[in-house]
Amino acid sequence: MNIFTKQLKLEDLSNIQYEVHTGTSRVVNYLEIMILKFIGDYGYGSDGNSDATYMSAIGKAVLEAWEPGGLIIDLSDLSYEWGDRIESVFFVGKEKYTDTPFPVALIVGSRSEEAIRTLIVGLESNKTIEEIGWVFKDLDSAWEYIESKLIEYKI
Repeated sequence: MNIFTKQLKLEDLSNIQYEVHTGTSRVVNYLEIMILKFIGDYGYGSDGNSDATYMSAIGKAVLEAWEPGGLIIDLSDLSYEWGDRIESVFFVGKEKYTDTPFPVALIVGSRSEEAIRTLIVGLESNKTIEEIGWVFKDLDSAWEYIESKLIEYKI
């Protein structure tokens, strides 16, 4: 019997790069907050589906590996214009932490801000990024949000 296989790697799904950084919370000193940064160009529309799959898989893997108390998804160096599947990345901690609230914040940059805003609030909305509540333009604001949630959740 001949069995034919092909080798697969997550990196085959996307050209997007990622970085993972952690830092200790200032309010809950036994918890780490993770920053998961994605860098590159997200495919337009359905061309981004494999990018979303890759980004979600990486998100789940890094949460499993390092088990942070909160997550900041940093898209400040990602170009994103359109494609609904990127939303799956925003909820990567839900499956792992179903019994405990898990705070997630999102950072957008100039090449993703407007598209993320309209994805979340709709094309017709005048709501700003700042009004969404968990989406930010800088790391300091996102970090403060995660720490406020850690206090609120009494983790």
